[in-house]
Amino acid sequence: MSDAKISKASKLPIKLFNKDFILLWFGQIVSSMGNSFQYIALMWWIMSKFPTVQSGIVMGWMFAFNMIPVAVLGPFAGVLVDRISRKAIVVLSDALRGFLILWMAYLAYTGQLTVFWIYTISTLMGAGSAFFRPSLQSTIPNIVPDKHLTRANSLYQTGAQFTQIIGPALGGVLVGFLGTSFVFALNGTSFMISAFTEIFINFRQTFRKSEKIKSFFFDLKEGLKFVYSQKIIFWTMMIVSVINFAFAPIDILIAKQVKDIYNLGALELGYVVSAFSVGMVVGAALLSILPEFKKKHNIIIINMLVSGLLFAIMGFAPTLIFFLIIAFLIGFGVSIPNVLFTVVLQRMVPDEKRGRVFSVLTTSATILQPLSLAMIGGISAVMSNIMIFLVLGSMLVISSSLMYFVPGMREV
Repeated sequence: MSDAKISKASKLPIKLFNKDFILLWFGQIVSSMGNSFQYIALMWWIMSKFPTVQSGIVMGWMFAFNMIPVAVLGPFAGVLVDRISRKAIVVLSDALRGFLILWMAYLAYTGQLTVFWIYTISTLMGAGSAFFRPSLQSTIPNIVPDKHLTRANSLYQTGAQFTQIIGPALGGVLVGFLGTSFVFALNGTSFMISAFTEIFINFRQTFRKSEKIKSFFFDLKEGLKFVYSQKIIFWTMMIVSVINFAFAPIDILIAKQVKDIYNLGALELGYVVSAFSVGMVVGAALLSILPEFKKKHNIIIINMLVSGLLFAIMGFAPTLIFFLIIAFLIGFGVSIPNVLFTVVLQRMVPDEKRGRVFSVLTTSATILQPLSLAMIGGISAVMSNIMIFLVLGSMLVISSSLMYFVPGMREV
């Protein structure tokens, strides 16, 4: 790339809590709150409309259709994220997803919402996420000082997960009193608000300027070559794809546990989702307070291992209280490696390649999830929740253990 020149992005702010970070943080808190409402409303709508076995299949395919576009479009989206305005991508992604959810609200209100529309809207929402996620992950290092990068990612996750604490429980109440269509409309509006706040953010994007414009597929190949050349990224990517395969059905499993094992309702389902989020908030908040760890690999891997062990025993929880405690601990254990490894990647990858790298990582992380979600509906009809949790948890423990053998991991 001798012909390439890097355009200068505007100077980074000195403070963590600058205008751009606050606006990005606020917008995502609002849309995350709406999503937490919809999560409960949509799952409860499906479980109310279909028998137990069929509802598991419908939910599995709904989540699968949401993730397939992320896996398929991810690498191509990454090229665009590095080539064109990330600000435009972020704003349009949120606005279009807001419109889709408002359309779902209208269909639910008029009695026209069907499985076809749920699958279609889930697919289109996934396509929006395929462009939104790498844009956001690539942007955070450009709007906060490097010394505050761990705190920024921790606070971002804390804000998003805090909405999941009160959101699902409040969502269960709203579904009971106001109905699913009202909850869908709230979520659609939240995405529109998020899109509006993002208009005023300076994304400080770095563009590569070249005398010869490279082809789309050249840029795609360059991103893939970078990922493969960084062995710590490549092998972690492979392991995380298996970990996410095992974690993917958790939403379906907890819904079935609450409704079919504990014989409880939407409000209690909201409590369980909130417990996960409380754990994630506590973990992320702890990272934002503590001094940054110079060596992160032991913290990352130990938390992954413990989360896998807890997942394996989750189905044995005799009561909702025990189930809530395990959910909290898993949330705590998952949040810490999420934040720490994101910081490692943001520092390791140059800005002009971040979109492509994060898109490839997102694709690898989600590529096996649709398969897992599609399978789980049928499997849950012939296998108990206890056995499913045990098998998937064992997969998590084995996969997490392999992280110790990733080249370069012990230097992180």
